[in-house]
Amino acid sequence: MDNATTGPVTVFCDEQAVLVESIVWDPTTERLRWTDITLGLLTTARADGTVESSVPLPPPLASFQPRVGGGFVAALGDTVVLTDEQGVVERELTRVQHATAGMRFNEGKCDPFGRFLVGSMDLTDQDPAGALYSVEPDGTTRVLRGGFGVTNGIEWSPDGSTMYVTDTSTSTIYRASYGPEGDLGELVPFVSGAAHDGLVRDDEDCFWTAVYGSGRVERWSAAGEHLETVEVPAPNVTSVAFGGPDISTLFIGTARENMTEEQLEQAPHSGAVFAVPTRVRGSSASAFGG
Repeated sequence: MDNATTGPVTVFCDEQAVLVESIVWDPTTERLRWTDITLGLLTTARADGTVESSVPLPPPLASFQPRVGGGFVAALGDTVVLTDEQGVVERELTRVQHATAGMRFNEGKCDPFGRFLVGSMDLTDQDPAGALYSVEPDGTTRVLRGGFGVTNGIEWSPDGSTMYVTDTSTSTIYRASYGPEGDLGELVPFVSGAAHDGLVRDDEDCFWTAVYGSGRVERWSAAGEHLETVEVPAPNVTSVAFGGPDISTLFIGTARENMTEEQLEQAPHSGAVFAVPTRVRGSSASAFGG
């Protein structure tokens, strides 16, 4: 496209993860972190892609975000825990009772006001019973919305007045009013028609969404206009986040889960984190308790 914002896609780090999610850039230390949900690994890499550490937590390690003062807030199967700066669990913050045994936490991200919002996913064949939870720094937890199949990609407008949340099972990114009190308004479809997964906003108020199973990332305007597609040499694209020294590199996570040997031969870097230079910038992740 003539108005393309991106450069070439390259492999940033290939640990052959089962399922990369929750990519987070730390601008202070210039480190990139992500989780392998299935194996429960919290991986930290330097800016050149060299892995510095890979800390095991009780799997599934669905998502994590930075905490004010250091360390992380992390969602496991049915608990939200606090960890130190190395990723070692310090204590349990809250626990939820999922509707069925076939459910677990999934995507989580901190809102601009310091809460940890985390969704669940329903792996059963029954009516969707996943939910979106809001967790306060003191552990107070409430359900913002139920009825999700696979709660995914979460993001906000710059002022926090609009929230975006994805349900991969309905192939739709929704938006709703939001604000300092953390109340979620009525969900309205924003972008539909594909298995949208991770979501991140850039400084032009456009949104990048990972499309699972399709080997691509799409860029959409705030008005819902498709602007650009980035082709990724791995079909199961999961997580997107901006990082790098000037936060202009788009990092893209992928997965090896449910792929056959033949498919892995065709896409050998499935499970890697890819990097794409862009002419736009993201913003630092909001911290828990901020």
